[in-house]
Amino acid sequence: MSIIELKNVSFDYKNGEDTSRGVKNIDLRIEKGAFCVLLGHNGSGKSTLAKLLNGFLIPDAGDVTIDGINTREEKRIFEIRAKVGMVFQNPDNQMVASIIEDDLAFGPENLGIPPEEIRKRIDWALSAVDMEAYRSGTPYKLSGGQKQRVAIAAILAMLPEILILDEATAMLDPKGRAEVIETAKRLNKENGMTVVLITHYMDEAIDADDVIVLCDGEIVNRGTPKKVFGEPELIKKAGLELPVASRVAHALREAGYPLPPILKDEELVEAICQLK
Repeated sequence: MSIIELKNVSFDYKNGEDTSRGVKNIDLRIEKGAFCVLLGHNGSGKSTLAKLLNGFLIPDAGDVTIDGINTREEKRIFEIRAKVGMVFQNPDNQMVASIIEDDLAFGPENLGIPPEEIRKRIDWALSAVDMEAYRSGTPYKLSGGQKQRVAIAAILAMLPEILILDEATAMLDPKGRAEVIETAKRLNKENGMTVVLITHYMDEAIDADDVIVLCDGEIVNRGTPKKVFGEPELIKKAGLELPVASRVAHALREAGYPLPPILKDEELVEAICQLK
């Protein structure tokens, strides 16, 4: 069952803004409970697509439907945004309170949720991102990865059905990136949350259910990680690089070694050890 559906969607920025960041002729369905990764170079239209999914932008042509609701239905736009939670690059820009649990309470309070229910949601959201010990602290003393986990928790407290991470790991060090990706995977697997991860880091896509490659505002490839990364010329054409293990395996195949499509380092080591 599709929870996200785009039919022939196009959007161009106007008023002199850079039109190369728009999207054109996008047809896309994402299934409920999927972990989907959207890849693309800077300016490929990834963030535009994310804002179309949340109703921040309305398409110039075509339709975006979230769980059966068209984003053109102005009276239901807040219903859509309650279903679609979005986390952006810079967690500092998403924090509104000086105490972490107050920050998490902000969204539910604006939705008119009763205080007792808000407390339950805060407890659950902090537990989901493994940040219970920091609830009374200030977010500005946290590491980048911890701040981003708090930003995710603030979205979770509003109980969205869909979590969109728009380049949410771009400003983080490797440890922080790993923390955020692990949190997203856990929410997907344990809570059945539909996750759309928008990134240009190839290694963040290797465990996805579905990988979509965007280039110049259009979808140029889609499939499982092994299918997408098994077509290196399309990845290169989109201005991207293969994950390291896939790149090494591809080079070895071109040198005549019979290696299958490979995504992870441990798979590469095992495959090389089996070569005769």
